[in-house]
Formats: sequence, C-alpha cells, structure tokens
Amino acid sequence: MKPINKQFKVLILFYFLSSFIFFTNCSSDDKNPKVEICNNGIDDDGDGFIDCEDLDCEESPNCLTEICDNGIDDDGDGFIDCADFDCNDFPGCN
Repeated sequence: MKPINKQFKVLILFYFLSSFIFFTNCSSDDKNPKVEICNNGIDDDGDGFIDCEDLDCEESPNCLTEICDNGIDDDGDGFIDCADFDCNDFPGCN
C-alpha cells in the first residue's frame, strides 16, 4: 500500500478548512438580519420594496399619511383633516 504524500494531506486539510469558513460565513447573515431604513431611498433589507413601500415602514413617522375625514391627526404633524396640508386636494377640503 502506498503512503499518502504530504501534498495530498495539505490538500485535504485545505478542503476541510475552506468548507468550514464557507459555511460559517453563510450562516452569519441569519444572526444579523438587515433592517429597512424608511427614509433613505434604498432597499436596505433586500425584499424589493423601498422606504414607505416596504411593510416594515408601515408605522414609521416618515410614512404615515393623513386620512382627511376621520377627525384624527393620523400623520402626527399637529394638523387634523382639512387643516392638514396633506389634505389640500381632498374633495371635502376645498
């Protein structure tokens, strides 16, 4: 039986170490999920939706919209319904 030469041993060691590093790097993304920043024009979390179009930004102050006929300051800017500048084009506010 032929003895295994040193180069072959080094090759096998390299294979196992590189496999370990590869799988360790792949799983590390799961521990640090990406978060959508709701006002930078970038799809930070990689789900195909940007800023206020992303469901992760649903409650962000940057993405709240005024409902112009419910008596509530929906967007939190201190103005309610027709007194809110966001409602200038709303039919009941002209």
